[in-house]
Amino acid sequence: MAPNTASLLPIIPRIFFLYIEPVLITVGMLKQYATTHALTTATSTDGSPLPVPALAVPSLSLGYLFNMMLYGLIILLATPPSKRLLQLHIGILMLADLTHWAGLFSTVARAHPLGWHGVLDTAAWSEDTWGLAVFPLYTLAVKGLTLAGAFGRIGG
Repeated sequence: MAPNTASLLPIIPRIFFLYIEPVLITVGMLKQYATTHALTTATSTDGSPLPVPALAVPSLSLGYLFNMMLYGLIILLATPPSKRLLQLHIGILMLADLTHWAGLFSTVARAHPLGWHGVLDTAAWSEDTWGLAVFPLYTLAVKGLTLAGAFGRIGG
């Protein structure tokens, strides 16, 4: 098999980017679509359902994450080895983690009676909201540590 961009990754990040993160994203998406979560069934202060724009961000972010995951796998597996491309790809994935939080906190703020101040009311968060808030900390850490060379040098 010809070398590809994924071959530049040290073993732990390679396993993470090629197997662990895609599986976890897919499982999270399937869980989101298969079950009802407090985040997507949130109501406004008067008990009426939230307007569609408030719920669109989490739904759109799932599709975006899935497309980013597939695009990322194509970059890693189908491009000739390019250290710069790999570094940019990981940087974009880090940006995706940050936009994930922006969408999550925006949705929580719209659902909470206190608005943006309610985002800090973590006692009211559901288990699913906690998962959506904490999981990107781990993925962001792996991405940052990969770029910093903690798992080994990119490219060999």
